[in-house]
Amino acid sequence: MPTRDEHVKKAEGNEAFAAAITPNTQTEIDWTLIVLFYAAVHYVEAYLYKQWGQHVRSHTTRDKYFGREAVLKKIFSSYSHLKYYGYNARYEVSGFTKTDTQDATKDLAEIKKHLVPIL
Repeated sequence: MPTRDEHVKKAEGNEAFAAAITPNTQTEIDWTLIVLFYAAVHYVEAYLYKQWGQHVRSHTTRDKYFGREAVLKKIFSSYSHLKYYGYNARYEVSGFTKTDTQDATKDLAEIKKHLVPIL
C-alpha cells in the first residue's frame, strides 16, 4: 500500500509533467488534463492515507469519501471538474482547449490549497 509520502511524490511528479507539456495539439491538451486529474487523485489519496490509513483502488469508493469528509467537501467541485476533464479526455472526442487546461490547473491549485497544508 503506498504511503502518504509516495502519493504526494506521485502527485507532484504528475503536476510537474503536466506543466512540462505544451498544450498546442489536441493530444497534448488531452494528456495535460488527464495528468492533472491524476495529480488530484494522488493528493486525495495522500489525505485519505493520513486520515484513515486507507488506500482506495476505485474511483467510486474514493468518491464516497467526498460526502463524509469536511475537507473533501470543500474541494468536491474542483475535483469533479478534473474528473470530468480526465474521463472525457481519455474516452471521448471532446475538443477541449488550452483554456480548459488553464481552468484545470486552477482546480488543482484549489485542491492543493486545502489539502497540502494538512498533509
